[in-house]
Amino acid sequence: MDIELLRTFLEVKNTRHFGKAAENLYLTQAAVSARIKQLESILGAPLFTRLRNNLQLTVTGERLINHAETILISWERARQDVSLKKRQKYVLSLGATSGLWDLLMQDVLHVTHRSLPELALRAEAHGPETLIRHLMERTLDLVMIYEPAKLNDLISVPITPAELILVCNKPDQSLETVMSHGYISVDWGLSFHMSYAQYFPDASPPVLHTTLARIALEFIFKYGGSAYLPYRMVAEYIDDTLFQVEDAPVISRQIYATYHRENNHTQEIESILDVIRSLEVPVEDTSLDTIEI
Repeated sequence: MDIELLRTFLEVKNTRHFGKAAENLYLTQAAVSARIKQLESILGAPLFTRLRNNLQLTVTGERLINHAETILISWERARQDVSLKKRQKYVLSLGATSGLWDLLMQDVLHVTHRSLPELALRAEAHGPETLIRHLMERTLDLVMIYEPAKLNDLISVPITPAELILVCNKPDQSLETVMSHGYISVDWGLSFHMSYAQYFPDASPPVLHTTLARIALEFIFKYGGSAYLPYRMVAEYIDDTLFQVEDAPVISRQIYATYHRENNHTQEIESILDVIRSLEVPVEDTSLDTIEI
């Protein structure tokens, strides 16, 4: 089967429009339609329904999504493997949530590239569930997540903590004042939100929800407010443009390196874990209570 059929299917799925998919793929709309019809013929079932210009996936289409994504990722990895430069021996695929790329993995990528030149790297950002699925499908080698994997085929190793501190844009603010308005909620995982709800049962609703700490940080710089952010990220701004809320607990969020038990690149993974452990992580000097989750 032509792999471009699957690529076209995913583009139509994303755009829900044959014309827009054609533009993105630099094809004619007729060519896109022909590819979808060919794929439907191969599978023996329709992939989309068309009701008043409303393009929707059929049950077959929904089932095909994960398989199509896995095949395309595997193909890209195979293509990268066979085209390695002479000095490179392996391709290692790294994955993390967007927030962890911003917080930690960008530095890991740079140091790994310098210290392990024999590795060709592939970097991806996904949600935790997708990262775990790609590990199980063997399309990712190593991922960083906030919760240890609970599957027997996966190994999760606590690699480094992220100390989350409550910061705001004004000095000498009481905890009550800060939590009464302007709080920005960053998604640090279920364990964090459970601890937060327990410690701040009467907090006002957040003015913004985001999965990215960088968005919260820029929002505070521009509009003011407060958020739980990693000390590693905000250390350079403390007592200048950001101020730590003195009465708020520090919440320590463990980061886990997770990989498949039968991975073919265990030695290379261990080398990257050594890189992470060697990174200089700023540690907050504080006497405040720390909640470890």
